[in-house]
Order: sequence, then structure tokens, then C-alpha cells
Amino acid sequence: MGFRHSSNPPPSMMHRKTMDQFARPRQPSAQIQHELAQARKAVDANTAKLRALRMARDAAEREAAANAPPKPKKPRRSKSAG
Repeated sequence: MGFRHSSNPPPSMMHRKTMDQFARPRQPSAQIQHELAQARKAVDANTAKLRALRMARDAAEREAAANAPPKPKKPRRSKSAG
């Protein structure tokens, strides 16, 4: 008969806790899966919309830069003899 400290759980409980670490997580309900799918679709749609807006903005900026007159160059200062 061995001495068991009161803070140690019985072996069956320790075994259950150990096995729970390796247990497969339960599947969420069909309703939750449906809600998650809808949320993912909404995020994907928003991402696609923002990507299209960004691409249009970048294209407009590139076109404006190509059509803009070149910047005038600043005259260089001549070195003064001193």
C-alpha cells in the first residue's frame, strides 16, 4: 500500500486527462459551420472588392504619372573659386 498525496488525482483521471490531449476535436454543429462559411464568404467578398479598388487606384496613379510632364531639373550651383 503506497502513500498517495491528496493533490495527485487517481490514475484513471490522469489517464483520461492524458487521452483527452490526443482526442480529435468535435465537429461544430451544422448551423455553426453554415454561419462560419457565410462569414468567410463575406470577408472574401470584401477582400475582393478592396483588391479591385486598390488595383484601379494603382492603375490610375501609373497612368497619371506617365502622362505628367517631367519635373524641371534644378540648376546646379557652380563651385565658386575661393
